[in-house]
Amino acid sequence: MDKLTPPSSSTTATRGSVIVAVIGAIIVLGVLAAAIQKQFGTSSSSVVTENRADSATYAAYSGLAFAAAQNDSALAAMHTAGATNYTLATGLTFNLTVGAKNTGTGKYPVSVIGTANPGAGYEANAYMSASITPVSSGGGEDDGGVSDYVMSSGGTAKVAGYVAGDVLANTVTLQGGSTVAGSLTTTSTTTPLVISGGVTVGGTGEVICSNSSITVSGGSDVVNGTLYSQGDVTIDGGATVNGDIYAKGSVTVSGGSTVNGNIHSQASVSLTSAKIGSSTVKRFIYAAGTVTATGGSTIYVDIHSQTNIALQNITVYGNMYAKTGVTTQQYLTHLYGNIYTNPTAPTAPVACASYTAPTAPIFTASTARNITSQTTITAGNYYYTSFSTNWIDLCLDVSGGDINIFVSGNASSNATIYVKTSTSGNCFTNSNKMNSIDETFSASAAKVFLYTGGTFTLGGGVDWFGTVLANGNIYPGGGSSIIGSLHSINGSVNPNSTWYEIKYVQSNYLSSH
Repeated sequence: MDKLTPPSSSTTATRGSVIVAVIGAIIVLGVLAAAIQKQFGTSSSSVVTENRADSATYAAYSGLAFAAAQNDSALAAMHTAGATNYTLATGLTFNLTVGAKNTGTGKYPVSVIGTANPGAGYEANAYMSASITPVSSGGGEDDGGVSDYVMSSGGTAKVAGYVAGDVLANTVTLQGGSTVAGSLTTTSTTTPLVISGGVTVGGTGEVICSNSSITVSGGSDVVNGTLYSQGDVTIDGGATVNGDIYAKGSVTVSGGSTVNGNIHSQASVSLTSAKIGSSTVKRFIYAAGTVTATGGSTIYVDIHSQTNIALQNITVYGNMYAKTGVTTQQYLTHLYGNIYTNPTAPTAPVACASYTAPTAPIFTASTARNITSQTTITAGNYYYTSFSTNWIDLCLDVSGGDINIFVSGNASSNATIYVKTSTSGNCFTNSNKMNSIDETFSASAAKVFLYTGGTFTLGGGVDWFGTVLANGNIYPGGGSSIIGSLHSINGSVNPNSTWYEIKYVQSNYLSSH
């Protein structure tokens, strides 16, 4: 019996060999196509009509069936792993890509390329896609809302410095030279997400999602992850995207920019002096409209257009699929591949995560708190009309449990932070002092929560430990280090574009409220 064998680095190696052993038997029996068509509906059956290379088609169906047998954590791991090759039998493989989970439907977008006789002169390929609902793993799904993010706002979040974690806001601005080591989501339907000025965004398995358009511009700009846009996508100025692109509008790649992934457009695709694919890794373009490729470059890509393909002054290694034909300007245009009239349709972008403002705590406070000398705050709930510190040493002693501070007015700090996690010893020692986001005790930031009904402000170079939820604006200090997360209900995060660093630690309080 054929057994599915992922690469040794795959996180699904053990599980996959068992599951697809069953799939191999189904293929031998010749009934897999009908079974999967019934399961996945028109998203896969339309491909069956257009791709009659039976072995490649069965391989693609096997990939969908394999994905459909996974639970939520397994699909998430596959998403992180990226495109992965699996072998069913000699001469029969599939390449499986799992997209980011659609937070609205709870499904994962899955695309599969089935291949018969890989590397041979008579190689056949079949592409299929579907939205997969994870199988039950015996428990409910945990949705922490904004507590899943290092930074969130119903207004604007301004990134200036280093952000380790996911960002969710109506709009996001990125100061030149900044880094977001996480996913980036903007919910505005009118303001584009612009990544420029030497910015690095994303990481393995991360998502950049906009309810408007996305522009990545500039030679030093690197986006690592999958792009989902409800508008257009523009990649120019030598920028690099290491991931797939899904756009409801058009996709334009120009100016020597590089896309190390596949492109799906519900409109048109334009490549001008673009770099996509390589002699060892072929990429795929799927468009509802015209695909135009020009600019003197060499690309390694199969192109699918529901209308036509236009090639001019370009070298293409790959097959062309266009319903109304392919036009080429013969001078300096070279096509090393075949032309077909049965293109595969593009996959639509998933919906971006939505922002739901957390509920402000309800409490009564009657006294203000201004800390003027060295102080230790122990576990408990504290209620103040305002909260502030002078330039003093402040110990957050979480050895006995969580510290929750509720402030009806504004809150600010100029304190040097110390963190005590043990019931013994002195808090005010160098080993407990917070100096950066890489402290060994960083996980304990989950135990510190501060809510302010006004604004939250840090002095220059002042650090903070824990999560802040503010009704108004949040002002980090220049050079601040923050371990935890920042959330503004009705204001903005970092409206002054102050340069600072922040590392995500999920809040106990916010995740449970």
